[in-house]
Amino acid sequence: MNASRFSGKPWILAFLVVIAIVLSPLRLWGQDYDEEQPAYQERGFTMFEELRGVESDQGQFGIADTSVGYMFNDHIAFDIGEPVFFARATVPNTVHEWKIDAGDPYADLRLSFDNPYVNYDTVFTATVPVFGENVLSTGRVGLDWFNHFDHTFWRVTPFANGGVADGILDTTQLNQPYRLAQNFKTLGFLGDVEGGVAFQLVPHLRIGGSYYALLPAGDQKVYINGVQDLFLLPAGVSASDITHDRGYTAFVRLNVSRFLYAEAAYVHSIPLNDDAATITFGVDVRSLFTRARAQAY
Repeated sequence: MNASRFSGKPWILAFLVVIAIVLSPLRLWGQDYDEEQPAYQERGFTMFEELRGVESDQGQFGIADTSVGYMFNDHIAFDIGEPVFFARATVPNTVHEWKIDAGDPYADLRLSFDNPYVNYDTVFTATVPVFGENVLSTGRVGLDWFNHFDHTFWRVTPFANGGVADGILDTTQLNQPYRLAQNFKTLGFLGDVEGGVAFQLVPHLRIGGSYYALLPAGDQKVYINGVQDLFLLPAGVSASDITHDRGYTAFVRLNVSRFLYAEAAYVHSIPLNDDAATITFGVDVRSLFTRARAQAY
């Protein structure tokens, strides 16, 4: 989208790494990536912290997210949370400066059903625009239904994801790097599909990749900095281009301990010829004091 690739200075990502280490952030939920980890979940309250940074053709983008929740049993969990966004867009004809804004609070219901044939997880997420239209908010309720399927053969885990939503949401609870690359929100019916594979190199270390596609239907609106204004988009890019996206990702994930992980990823959008590098750190705060919860796919 911008002829200049990764125009941000190196200190930006270095700063994000330092802050992430200090805050020890994470959201952990879903399938365990380390074979020696227990597969169970405990009942009780949970607390997660997560910090993610993105360097892309669109600029620099960060998310600090805090959530609390409750696990009812091995199959049902509920969370509420509040993200804070740090954005420095490089969209033409706009001021290139950092902006900090609170995002839409969210709630999600998570259901998990593992079996010997195919593991299935589903997440229902709703966001509420309590601050009205602002940066990364359409001013309307956001809804997202996410589904995940996987099965492990030795060290190889093929997986498939699919879902529907009323726009591109900040679904921070989902480990899909391509969702981090967009520093805006959209409004309009949107389907998404993703297929990929992960490979366990050694205990605690995984690599993987995937192909994704966004499938819009009906009218689409793009909100940048809380404004529904396509003039803020680069020349030749429309709302349809943004939401009818497809591309591929690659990631490396390190489970540092039972409560801490780090993940680096690369995302490429084919129709937009857009690249992004992402980095994520996090910690399951409850696991600092109790047994760890199963870790995120």
